[in-house]
Amino acid sequence: MPTMQNKKPLYIPSAKKWKGLKVFCYKCKTNVYELCKETGKPLNRCPFGDKHAFKVYISVPNTENERKTKTLETRDINQAILEAIAFEKEVKEGRYIGRKKVEKEVSEEQNKPLLLVNALARYVGFLNNENVPEHRQKQRTEAHIKAFERSAKNLIQCWTNKGHDIKELTVEMINDKMVGEVFRYLEDKNMANRSFNKCLSHYASFLKWYSEEYEIPVKNWFNQKNINRKPMRSNPQSISFEEFEAVLNLIRFDNGSKEVGQTARQKLNMYRPWLADGFRLALETGRRREEVATLKYNEIATDKDGTPLYIKIENYKVNRIQKHTNEESKSYIYIPVTDALFTLLKKFGYEENKNTDKYILAPDIIKNREKRIAIALSSGFTHYYKQTHGEKDLTFKCLRKTYITSLDIYMRQGINIREVTGHAGNAVIDKHYLDPKVLAKSLKGFKVFSNEPQRNEELEEIRNESKVKQNTLER
Repeated sequence: MPTMQNKKPLYIPSAKKWKGLKVFCYKCKTNVYELCKETGKPLNRCPFGDKHAFKVYISVPNTENERKTKTLETRDINQAILEAIAFEKEVKEGRYIGRKKVEKEVSEEQNKPLLLVNALARYVGFLNNENVPEHRQKQRTEAHIKAFERSAKNLIQCWTNKGHDIKELTVEMINDKMVGEVFRYLEDKNMANRSFNKCLSHYASFLKWYSEEYEIPVKNWFNQKNINRKPMRSNPQSISFEEFEAVLNLIRFDNGSKEVGQTARQKLNMYRPWLADGFRLALETGRRREEVATLKYNEIATDKDGTPLYIKIENYKVNRIQKHTNEESKSYIYIPVTDALFTLLKKFGYEENKNTDKYILAPDIIKNREKRIAIALSSGFTHYYKQTHGEKDLTFKCLRKTYITSLDIYMRQGINIREVTGHAGNAVIDKHYLDPKVLAKSLKGFKVFSNEPQRNEELEEIRNESKVKQNTLER
């Protein structure tokens, strides 16, 4: 039985059923399908998810009822399908006996994984740094790897639908006609331009890796020279004070229900008691959702009088891309503690929790925290913003865009630093001269919504004055 730490039950939806691929339960000692045999509940709610594993059953050619079985380590359905296809190929060619492959007396050059499904499976392993020398390893997010797996599934499904024998198809057999079939297949799925281009980029990266990894000169059919990308229109949108307040006012349990799933519609509730606080924190810091989820009180730096100056946090995105793992090489961000942010922190309990290792947002959530909070923030914002019936197409990212847009306006009110230093551009100044800690301190008076709240206060004062005058006249 393989080691399984992810306790989420395994389930093969009807759209992803593959011949010979099953879910085996080591609790029930049998294959399981729609229902858990122990509890009678739907399989995706089985409490024994840690006992599940994907198994592949392949009949051996020219035998009577003989079959080979393989238990897969992966718990990802898309990866399982790729491995099932590769395993079937090995069995059909007689290269698999029991748990060991029959090693053919062939040279290393002849033993290269020319079969497309094998190469795709190995590329997924490469993305996960499996058997990759340490100096070539890169830290990739789970979302990035799963996105490639979805793209690979589209590729296989397309060419299967077009009648190509996917069990015999090699990388070298890809041609211009087949690329056109993929282009049309993706077009017919009505993908957004960004998703469409991402699929093509995944295929281009795969072919580039394959050619370099095995030193085989394969034409990269999917690079931008050979296949056009769809136009991408950059349209950054910020959120106004009124729109933001409208979203906050709608955050309640009674209107948090949402249906999810394409086939089996399931109701989930997007409401979380800390959701509004998360939106406010994202707006006042301008950080990404993963960074908002990991902010801690002991990351808040203060002056000698104890006044908060900035929050020092790790730049996760840069450090992942550039593989910065030690303190000397890691990149950090210094978030200025503005008056508005300090007011928010005090509301969260800054005085009671300062200098502690406690999370600022939803401190009670510990397990799988970063992913759970990030997803809740993103999906929750989309759900509640749609209920405002706003004309914009806003997502959680608009909070960061609003912060940066307002910050840019705030900074432009001063003199351009190049006019003082004499530098031709900002790159050298940014890299060699500017102290991010001092810059963070200087932004104490910055406000994201600088005009709207102020205008509201002015209107309130005018209304109060009018009431006083009216009362005076009535007397």
